Amino acid sequence: MAITGGCQCGAVRYSLEGALPAAYSCHCGECKKQSASAFSMSVAIDTANLRWTGDPAMFETVAFSGARKLCYFCANCGTRLWHRGSEDSAAASLKVGTLDDTVGIEPMGHLWMSKIQPGIAIAKDVPAFDTQPDDVAAWRTSLVKR
Repeated sequence: MAITGGCQCGAVRYSLEGALPAAYSCHCGECKKQSASAFSMSVAIDTANLRWTGDPAMFETVAFSGARKLCYFCANCGTRLWHRGSEDSAAASLKVGTLDDTVGIEPMGHLWMSKIQPGIAIAKDVPAFDTQPDDVAAWRTSLVKR
């Protein structure tokens, strides 16, 4: 069964084959800006399983961690859809808020807790890092849905 989503205006739509991985939240300054909220929630996906229609725009930035990040978004409405580390990267971070159905999705881990917005409470039994683990990709794949 395909998982579907897209931007606010509908100009870019996507589908993802396979089961949706566990979601995680990031509280860094970059994620706060891109989501225009207190944090962003993402799922790590294999870009080989991602198909889209429309023409997503891309800009390059430097992540809060210092890593290079390619950010894909709708050029019409500005919705951030996914980002990845390079053009040839097999992995991407898909933004949970762009999914058509978000029922039952909750973060199974948190990054950059040192930058958490005051007043945001997280479950005490969910793994959390002051910054991020040395191997973020391995950490993402280690997350398990409850």
